[in-house]
Amino acid sequence: MRRHHAPIGILFLLPALASALEDPFDATLDGTHWQSSVPLNGSKVSCPLEDSLATDGTVLELVYPGPTSPRKYGPRWSTALETVDRRGFGSYEARLKPAAARSSEGVVSAFFTYFNDGTDYDGDGIADNSEIDFEFLAAEPSILYLTVWTDYENVDGLERFYHTARRIDLRTGQVWETEPGYEGEYGHLEEIAPLEWSVPGFTASDAYRTYGFDWQANQVVFWMDAEDGSGPHILWDLQGAPDLQIPTVEAFAMINLWHNQYHWHTGKPALPPSQPASHRVDRVSVP
Repeated sequence: MRRHHAPIGILFLLPALASALEDPFDATLDGTHWQSSVPLNGSKVSCPLEDSLATDGTVLELVYPGPTSPRKYGPRWSTALETVDRRGFGSYEARLKPAAARSSEGVVSAFFTYFNDGTDYDGDGIADNSEIDFEFLAAEPSILYLTVWTDYENVDGLERFYHTARRIDLRTGQVWETEPGYEGEYGHLEEIAPLEWSVPGFTASDAYRTYGFDWQANQVVFWMDAEDGSGPHILWDLQGAPDLQIPTVEAFAMINLWHNQYHWHTGKPALPPSQPASHRVDRVSVP
């Protein structure tokens, strides 16, 4: 959550019309649907890669190198993939297996939407930031971080933003959410009522599971299928005003893997990965 994304490629001021995309990652990436970023020596995007645990036996793999410089942290240095076109309201889902790392290391795997060209489209005085995140921290293997952003800018080192976040421990069902009134600050998560379900022993990096969100103008519903036979479950039904709580600007669908400088929960320094980290995606569907 204490980060911000730098876009990979060219940002379109007017979104191109894009058809729905369902990709099982069973063919070589040719630039038709996706563009990749491998900014570090050892960064790698591989597709198709054989994996017996995949639905069709092949996956996309993002590799973040390790060890690497502790100064090269944040999404700017991520191994990443993004759609060539911006996408709008609809259903987004991915069957994926996030990266594993030591508890002392900072490794973030993500599936999300993002667009920020510095324009204040809604006229509230802050650049619009259209972003909906699923993020997995290897140092917190039972935790999901879900965040919805509508505004973000950094002018001469001064950050201004609006976001709402939820932290979920799937092993226990415990939930923490942005405290009302603190949407313009990092942290300030308060514990609220737990989920009515949990996934005992959940470790994000130990298996492929399906994660998704349904995005509409006044609502984002996050959900997951733990693939334990119980079917999909709702993680968060966030409802709010368009452009205030919920983004309305079309955004790129993205997958990335990067090193976070500090652990989000404790604030303590997080080391770069000591060996290459692997974030694998079996399939993706976006509107």
